[in-house]
Amino acid sequence: MDFYRIECFLAAAETGSMTKAAEKMCVTQPSMSFQIRELERELQIPLFERDYRGIRLTEAGRILQTGFARILDSYRKLVDNALACAYGKLRLTIGFHGFINWAGVHSFIADFSDRHPEIDVIVMQQQWKELADYLEVGALDIAFLETSELDGRDRLAAFELFREQTCFALRQSHPLAKCERITADQLAGETVLMNNHSSTSMNALIQNLYDSGIGKEQFRFFDQLDVALAMAATGQGLTSIPLSFVQRDLDLAYVEYDSPFCHMSYSLAWNASTVNPAVKLFCEESSRVIWPYHT
Repeated sequence: MDFYRIECFLAAAETGSMTKAAEKMCVTQPSMSFQIRELERELQIPLFERDYRGIRLTEAGRILQTGFARILDSYRKLVDNALACAYGKLRLTIGFHGFINWAGVHSFIADFSDRHPEIDVIVMQQQWKELADYLEVGALDIAFLETSELDGRDRLAAFELFREQTCFALRQSHPLAKCERITADQLAGETVLMNNHSSTSMNALIQNLYDSGIGKEQFRFFDQLDVALAMAATGQGLTSIPLSFVQRDLDLAYVEYDSPFCHMSYSLAWNASTVNPAVKLFCEESSRVIWPYHT
């Protein structure tokens, strides 16, 4: 049995789309379809029903989804244990979203690695939703997430690290850059530039901005946060970001948004079924410091 093929099947089962599954696995859509067809041929079982709306699991496919997820998780744990036995090292894969200096995560991981040279640490940067997906299937050991991404994910355990208000990034010459705080009334007529990544946390932030009084017609969306910030730096509008995403090396001013609706919460999450002792150790040490982390 090809474990990569199983991963492709699980991605398709979760997303309900060959295109989205291909994006998640970083392959082309034809390649993803080929992997699924080959798995169906090997098992001699139809795994998906296909129509104009996309794909959905057959009854047999649903049974295999649960079983394959457990098999894949067991396989990864077995490999980790074998590596630890062979090389005398544990392995810990850590995921986060945002800039490299977000919330001092890079500093904490560096300090953790210095204290525990017996643990081989690997870091992954990805969107919050994808990090939660990877935790569920065992592709990550632990991740820093926006807390709302944990909704409905019973396989994951977590504890909250910190909460913060959002702010607006804007050109330093913008009249609002001199304010201590910005209200929704002051944003009337302004263009709000946002990342349009579809996730629980991003959708919630955008809805909170709507609820705070900003009109939907004021929004423009871009595929990447970097693009939205670059547009703000050139005076094309303002970008809403969490305070911990502030980048002082960019030619931008940052003003806190005065609204009870717009705040963010962050948690450290892991798969509740993990047997990796490095996860427990990382959680214990993370819970003993103040976040955002400063050395």
